[in-house]
This record gives sequence, structure tokens and C-alpha cells, in this order.
Amino acid sequence: MAKKASARSHASKTESKNAHLSLVLAAAHAVVGILHRNGLPCAVFGSLACKMYGSARCPKDVDLLVFPSYQSDTLAEDIKRLIFDSSPRHFFLTLPRDPTATYRILHYRDLYQGPNCKVDILIPGIMHLPSIHKRRIVFRENIPLLPFAFVLLHKLQGWDDHRNSEQAYKRGKQHQDAGDLRRMMALASTEIGEVEMTDSRGKSITIWDDEELFGEEFMRLTRERVVQYCNAFPDRKEGWEALGFETEGALELRMGVLTIGDAEKDPESPLPTSLNLGNPEAL
Repeated sequence: MAKKASARSHASKTESKNAHLSLVLAAAHAVVGILHRNGLPCAVFGSLACKMYGSARCPKDVDLLVFPSYQSDTLAEDIKRLIFDSSPRHFFLTLPRDPTATYRILHYRDLYQGPNCKVDILIPGIMHLPSIHKRRIVFRENIPLLPFAFVLLHKLQGWDDHRNSEQAYKRGKQHQDAGDLRRMMALASTEIGEVEMTDSRGKSITIWDDEELFGEEFMRLTRERVVQYCNAFPDRKEGWEALGFETEGALELRMGVLTIGDAEKDPESPLPTSLNLGNPEAL
């Protein structure tokens, strides 16, 4: 009887995960369709991107990077309102817990009062998210994704943010981040291919020298994070070394790192929560 109960419980959990994955995929297709119809390229990152590249874990929500035109002052809140106004049957906005916050949280649902998932909208400049040409976007099952190499390093950033968070529930997320990283590293040799290459001038470079994807500060922090991650998980050093990273070395003291949860939520953040892509001083 105990075995049958356990089997039923496992089947129920699997069914629930599959149902939520279908909801998240429907949310992604719906929001991408609205943005494309309004001339706004976009790309998924975070846990859904990990899933689309081959990771096993079911994503809880959609993290979407939107690329406004270079002469636009469009804010993330403007994009959320556009999505809601385009399909109020499927999208709705809610207030955050902080009564002083000015942002809203966007959600998707298939049915009124049915299950929903969150859709986070971000624009370039937040958390080192890049502004890339649309030709760099990768499509899997008609869902646009940021390139695998960036998704991998951004997941490492999420692991670092969560483990250093002052909030206990966020620190708990570091374990699922570590699991995501382990699974993504198993896919790296296929998705990334050759790490070292030669540029048009015959100079030896690596994929991590791609300035469109990886800013100087982001890569400096990434190198520190790789060392910290490998200190926590020594058995994973070989994989990072194969990607061209050093896994041992001195670490610099860092303070005031913006976390993924704070990017939209903290209006007092020293980093901008929106970016005027037409203003060079905002870059």
C-alpha cells in the first residue's frame, strides 16, 4: 500500500510539474507574440532558457529581456502595460508587497482565476543584461533565447546573488541554482563548441571576449564567481577549466552587488532600472 501511495504521489507531482511547464510555455509564446507584433525584439533568459537548452528543472516563471529601439525612452513598466492592454484576458498586474514601490508585477493565466505564472520584464543595462542584435537571438520551439554562453554565466550570477542574500528564502534558492549550473555545464561542450578562436586580424580570442554579450565588469565578476563556485563544488573545476576559466586564485572584495530580485524592485538602486538606449551616458 505504501508503495502504491508513493507512486501516486510521484505521478501527481509529475502531472503538476507538466501542467505548470505548459502554463509557462504558453505565457512565453503569448508575451513574445505581443512584443513582436509591436516591433519589440526580445529574448528569454533564466530558468526557462535553461529548460529550453536542455536542463531538466521545471521553470516557475518567464524572465524576458526586451530590446526597445535605440531612440526610445521605453521603460519596463511601459512594456508591462502594453502587454496587459493587448491581452487583459490572459495578463494581469498586481501590486508588490512593498506599498511604496512604483512597479507592478505582470502575470499570465490561461483561464480567469486559473493558475498563473509571473512574467518578469527587463531591459538592457540591468544586472549586466546585454543589448544584442536580433541575429544573435537563438530560437527553440519558437521561443527566442539569449545565447547559451550568456545564460550559463547569468545563472552563475544568480547563484552568487542568492547565496549572498540577506533574505533566508533567497539563500535557499542557491541550491537549485547550483543544480541548474551542473546540468548546464553538462550541455556546454555541445552548445558552446570551441572556446578559443581567431578573429579577423588573426588574433587569438575566446568566446568570453565577445563584448556585445559580456561587459568588462560582468566578466571580472564572473571570474571571481567561478573560483567561488569551484571552491564550493571542487568536483566541477574540470568543466570550468575546459571553458577557459581559472578555478583558483585571489578574490576581490565586492560590495553592493545588485541581485536579480532587486533589479525591478528597488527604485533607490544605484544601478538604473531602465535604460535610455539613445543616451550614451546611460550605457
